[in-house]
Amino acid sequence: MKKYNTIFYLLFILLIMGAFASMAQNSYGLKIMGGVAFVSALVFMVEFISLLRKKDNRDVYGLAEAACLFILSIVFGLRVFYIHFSYIELWFGAAGLILVLLYLRKMMIRFRHYRQRNNFLALLVLLFHFSIILFLLSLTLVPFAPKTSEVTGAVALVLLFGFIVAAFFKSDLLVEGEKISAFKMVRNLRDHSVIIASLFLLFSLYIGFNRIGVLPGIYSDEFPRAYFELVDQAATKKEKPIAGKYKYEEFMKKYQQFLEHNNLKNQ
Repeated sequence: MKKYNTIFYLLFILLIMGAFASMAQNSYGLKIMGGVAFVSALVFMVEFISLLRKKDNRDVYGLAEAACLFILSIVFGLRVFYIHFSYIELWFGAAGLILVLLYLRKMMIRFRHYRQRNNFLALLVLLFHFSIILFLLSLTLVPFAPKTSEVTGAVALVLLFGFIVAAFFKSDLLVEGEKISAFKMVRNLRDHSVIIASLFLLFSLYIGFNRIGVLPGIYSDEFPRAYFELVDQAATKKEKPIAGKYKYEEFMKKYQQFLEHNNLKNQ
């Protein structure tokens, strides 16, 4: 799994570039972000196939993790381009819930492992993994319970910052006669913990700076900002459809009529 980390970090940089381009309302910014999501899905699919080909000691949990991350990446890519399919929220929720259970299992196994060697490091293991679990749970709840999702995400962020601060000030921990830091322990984990935690930290910082007005929203110049805000309300279940239609659908219909009436459609 770690052999794909270089690819993920390059995609991470592209994601940041796409986000800043979208903040400037350049249409290619969202395309970059959507492309990053789809390429990530491709990497997870390659990883899944690679694990599936192993005849001996096949990692069932690794297969499940790669499959779930593939689904989440695909859904994020579709979400960027405002593409929606029936039951897509259920697929997203199921994949997120399975990941929560997988990382809960990892947390318990690793906590027991380090508790016998260093109690403080074992506590940091709990903080780190529990922050990831709550972040995944927050993502899972977005389409179904947005307010609960916000609270869960906030708690996850507090735990992650707690881990970072504690690991920074307590950098040398003795484990079986060898000094090790919590950051090194995390880097040595053979899964996607660091990738997920990095994305979580990035999303949290953006949301926080956006709410206090330091960073603008992520939009495209292809449609008015109001359209994207209405789409977000529909996607997060803040708005209920009237006669089977959402407000953004009616908005787009009237917007297209406005462009045609003023001969602006192809400009």
